[in-house]
Amino acid sequence: MSAHSVKEQRLITRDELDSINIPVPIMLIKYDGHASILNSKMLSMLPSSIKKLRGYMPETGQMYQEAYFAATDYATSKVSIIELLKNMIKGIDQLASYGVGMIHTAEGIGFPMDLDVSISKLLAKGLMNPFQIRVFFQTMNTKKVHKKKLPRIGGCFETALDGCFGSVDAALNEPYLVGEEDIKNKGILFYDDETVNDFVLKAHKDGLQIAMHAIGDRAFDQALNAYENALRIKPRDDHRHTIIHGCLASEKSLKRAAKIGVLISVQPAFIQWPLEPLSYMTSLIGERAMNLNPLNSMLKAGIRISGGSDAPCTVPSPIEGIYGACNHYNKEESISINDALKMYTMSGAYAAFDEKTTGSLE
Repeated sequence: MSAHSVKEQRLITRDELDSINIPVPIMLIKYDGHASILNSKMLSMLPSSIKKLRGYMPETGQMYQEAYFAATDYATSKVSIIELLKNMIKGIDQLASYGVGMIHTAEGIGFPMDLDVSISKLLAKGLMNPFQIRVFFQTMNTKKVHKKKLPRIGGCFETALDGCFGSVDAALNEPYLVGEEDIKNKGILFYDDETVNDFVLKAHKDGLQIAMHAIGDRAFDQALNAYENALRIKPRDDHRHTIIHGCLASEKSLKRAAKIGVLISVQPAFIQWPLEPLSYMTSLIGERAMNLNPLNSMLKAGIRISGGSDAPCTVPSPIEGIYGACNHYNKEESISINDALKMYTMSGAYAAFDEKTTGSLE
């Protein structure tokens, strides 16, 4: 799939996938992890409940938004526990080869009884090396998190507030230049404000650290409003609630986030991402593309930002992220090497309350 022009970027269709003549169920995930294409065999296996969800497109086999998340849950539920363990160990070996010693992993996708969450916890305890895992449970059900005895909740599936730029459904305050009726598409919010506010307040009162996916500026503001509301009702020091991505946050919103101590988990490798180059992003949102991933503005506002990869979207190598952070196409948003190193070490540890034991060499 090409991302160099709007006309070139598209998902293949179910018929095109069927023409490959592979007689097994197939689900291909789009490069940004927010859409997929299913062949007829896989499509026929989906539970009827998925067919009622937004983003279900049986005529093409394409899945977006809630239908995509549900289809992904269904597909991952078919992976055996043995294969899951093998894949996780391979992933850890790959991460170790990049010099990574700790990951913040978002789990809770499709496995019966949330086995991926349990296995991540057990695997981290049972490893014969110092590799460490911090699990973020992707759910809005705080009871499930407490049952697993986890101190944090959130991620990019069930706690995603919007979509992404590649699928033209990240929630924006101003319209895209392409999309529904060309000038009216502002993306989507997966939840209304009341739902998000209720979830955040409940998790906040329960003492959990919260992390929510928000790519567009409208989704960022929705997350921020919910955090402000929860802290107004029940003040709490050092909560370290987080917004994941924050790609198009305004300067005004960044100041609000800093005021209440919200952290931002950023992925600087997106800045130099060949799948979504600046020319492509400009075709989607115009001059606003120059304000994407405003790392320097975040630091100037006083926000603690931690660096990640959003793997498998980008290569989970800190060096690639550091390079992107120091070489922003908008030079005013580039940061120093020291700040980039801090983002991937000390701030990463701080983001999960690990700064007393990890993050720096002392």
